[in-house]
Amino acid sequence: MQRDKHEMHYRTLFKTVSWRVLATLTTMSIVYLFTGEMLLSVGVGAVEIVAKMILYYFHERIWNVLTWGTWSHPLSEFQITHDLTDRDRDIIRDKLRELGYME
Repeated sequence: MQRDKHEMHYRTLFKTVSWRVLATLTTMSIVYLFTGEMLLSVGVGAVEIVAKMILYYFHERIWNVLTWGTWSHPLSEFQITHDLTDRDRDIIRDKLRELGYME
């Protein structure tokens, strides 16, 4: 089954960075609240942000390959590589009727 949405690598990378910044600021705040030491908080944050960005990126790419819990548009199996013929239109119309989109 073909998926109709694929995430580009740069999108995954941007999501990785934006999430890690937010999560690292949270971790640094928690370390500071427990220890009262700013230098320790920054050190933990610096190590954590790099390690977890790498892990998250690969985690996202693996999940993009898995189809569990996803669905495809009913017409995503039809790839249009040329102008539609009358037969192509009939196939699409029949599929839409079969799925209850047309009478």
